[in-house]
Amino acid sequence: MKKILLSALFFLFVVTYSLAGDTIKIMPVGNSITAGEHYGFPALEERTGYRKPLYEMLVKAGYHVDFVGSQNHGIRPKSCNDWYDWNCEAYPGWKIPDIAGKLEIALETCQPDILLVHVGTNGKDWDEKPGQVSDMLDMIDQFSVSRDHPVTVFLCLIIKRFKDEDPAPTTKFNEEVANRVKARTGDKIRIILVDMENGAGLDYSDDLPDPNANPPCEGGDMIGTRYPGVPCDKYHPNDKGNTRMALKFYEELVKILNKPAQLNKNSL
Repeated sequence: MKKILLSALFFLFVVTYSLAGDTIKIMPVGNSITAGEHYGFPALEERTGYRKPLYEMLVKAGYHVDFVGSQNHGIRPKSCNDWYDWNCEAYPGWKIPDIAGKLEIALETCQPDILLVHVGTNGKDWDEKPGQVSDMLDMIDQFSVSRDHPVTVFLCLIIKRFKDEDPAPTTKFNEEVANRVKARTGDKIRIILVDMENGAGLDYSDDLPDPNANPPCEGGDMIGTRYPGVPCDKYHPNDKGNTRMALKFYEELVKILNKPAQLNKNSL
């Protein structure tokens, strides 16, 4: 009975540690959607993705957070008025096994409390990807067990990229990942699914071409911010899309951090 009580108290401490003012170590994990796309302009320090708005939401709400990772996408000096915590584990263009290999090293170095994982958009090997996600989760769990370090993994059901893309492979991948997560038993890590495919509220509609761009580029919430002379793609959220992804992460995070959300969604 005492062991059960002590376990319950330990779990309560892990889930609500932010209330005691402790710093929460969060590691964003993924590829270019996590890094943020900059299309060659403006400067590389603008490559922030959803991470910057999420960091600002958490700090504004009163959380003590430290974004950790070995990568420096969006780096800027502390003296900058627009500074945010830019650390992450994001590798543009990389596939799941390669990201997992880097993550395994970063876990030992950074000892994160929370992982925000959005992987699977790169490559056409859709049949192999769910198993690769399972392998990544096994590796994270092994780290958690070997270091006796509790980790909560916010695992994304990944976004679709653009209106004309066949959504079937993405949806099938997300369903298979969700089923595999539900079937997992005995993990030390806690896995929370985050529905970015349907829950982030991204807009996949297209606007008219931008007459000021050369070559002309179409608009839309999933297309990067348009700059004259700089081509855009339909694979990365723009600023509005990144903010919506950040809000979805924020809404899921506050559920376990046990602190009320105070954001006005109508302003997004």
